[in-house]
Amino acid sequence: MVVLWAALMVLTEVGGWRYVPGVLLGFTGVLLLPRMAAWRITADRDGLWFNGLRGVRHIEWDHLMTVRCEGGELKLDSRRPRFGSAWTAHAPRWGRLERRFGLVHPYERTAAEITAMWQNPALRPTAPSDERARGRALWPLGVALGLVWVAALVLVP
Repeated sequence: MVVLWAALMVLTEVGGWRYVPGVLLGFTGVLLLPRMAAWRITADRDGLWFNGLRGVRHIEWDHLMTVRCEGGELKLDSRRPRFGSAWTAHAPRWGRLERRFGLVHPYERTAAEITAMWQNPALRPTAPSDERARGRALWPLGVALGLVWVAALVLVP
C-alpha cells in the first residue's frame, strides 16, 4: 500500500519536486527495511548477539534488562550504557487472523524463548557461537536497496 502511494506521488509530480517524496521514502526504506527483513538474534553461553545496520551488538545474560513484545515491536535492552539504545524490530500485526487461526506472532514466541533462557540458566546454550552464526551488519543490504531505489527514481520517467 505504501509503495503504491509513493509510486503515485512520484509519478504524478512534474519537475524536480517529484524526487522529494521519492528521496524521503527511499531514505526511510533504506533505514527500516534491512532490519525488518534480515534481523537476527543469536543466543550463546555468554549472552545474546544482535545484528543491525552498524554491526553486531552483544548483551551478556547478566546485563539483560528488558525483553518485551508490544504490538508489532520486539524490544530488548541492556543495563549497560555502552550498549546504546534498545534493540528493536518491527513487523505488521494481523490480530484478527492470529486469533482466527490460533497463531502466535513470531515476536511473542521469540520474546518468550529469550525470557525463559534469561530467567533459567539451564535453558541457555552451553557453547559459544562463532562469528558466522552471529549474523552480519545490515548496512550492505541498505546500500543495495538505496542503489536500486535511486536507479528507479532516475530511470522511471
